[in-house]
Amino acid sequence: MRTGETASVTARFMRRGIRARIHPLRFRRVALVPLTAIAFGWACSLLGCSKVNTVAEAQKPAPLSVSYIGAWGVKGDGPGQLDQPRCIATDAVGNAYLADAGSQYVNKFTATGTALLSFQEPNLKHPQSITIDSGGAIYVTDSDRGSAFVFLPNGDRYRELRLKTRPNSDSTLSVAVSDDGMIHILDAGAGRVFSYTPRFRLLQSWQPTAVVPNAKVRAETLVAGPDGHLYMADPSSDRIVSFTDDGHFTAKVDASADGRDRKLSDSLTVTRAYIFAMDKDGRTLHVWSTDGTPKLDVDLAPELGQGNRPAPALAISSRKELLVLDAPEARVLRYSINF
Repeated sequence: MRTGETASVTARFMRRGIRARIHPLRFRRVALVPLTAIAFGWACSLLGCSKVNTVAEAQKPAPLSVSYIGAWGVKGDGPGQLDQPRCIATDAVGNAYLADAGSQYVNKFTATGTALLSFQEPNLKHPQSITIDSGGAIYVTDSDRGSAFVFLPNGDRYRELRLKTRPNSDSTLSVAVSDDGMIHILDAGAGRVFSYTPRFRLLQSWQPTAVVPNAKVRAETLVAGPDGHLYMADPSSDRIVSFTDDGHFTAKVDASADGRDRKLSDSLTVTRAYIFAMDKDGRTLHVWSTDGTPKLDVDLAPELGQGNRPAPALAISSRKELLVLDAPEARVLRYSINF
């Protein structure tokens, strides 16, 4: 076994250990509920419930907001530079990863744009989607090969997952990895999702359907949410649909359900509470809660420009930042998110 493989296996066991240690904390959290109720009753007896309610109302979180911070990126075709960046993702500590179709580099940056790692894979020429798993492994799709490449955190190639469909350069391959290590690859042209175990064994392939059997979803982007669900952008129907990781439909978000004229693109990212999606005009950001309630529509034109353009790729950082990939200008825009 190679050194890289040993490290990968070790990381898997470490992750399992971490999850195991979390369970007792969850139990203790449940045990504290009665004490919380007692404390609340004691506070009511001393202060009066109206005063407690006033304090609770004062501590309500501020409304969701998005504020521009700044931008980073250097135009060029060398390592750590941006030529034709196609996709963006973040890891657990807020680092950003971009795959570049021009230079054919996969680059890793700090949250503020300092280059940390650059590597190339000879067979990866048309990157489309990138994601990072909980152990730091990097996944990048290439529709020309009909596959997803898996790299170790240091950039060494680990393996290539070849889909059981015919490669199609006009199609889109989107990859997502759930917190439990399940790997999901959406082949938009074939209209199927291929789900693999953490050991890269194909578990199943399934066709996304919504609401009723045979209601086809023409999904173009796949994102794994922190809530364990898979979210897909369906621009042809101006909706976002979600599924369990074994393919069962759970919910949908209709972009214009509240009467607003929103036109969705395939650019999508998800947090535990919110869905972020770009409009087809390439400059308007739409935000919903994961239950489908519209929360925010933000015009990013002051930073992106007024003209229509391809919708920029999105990523959410653990630093509570929204990263917007402005590919034509070879830069990444940073926005702070209050939620």
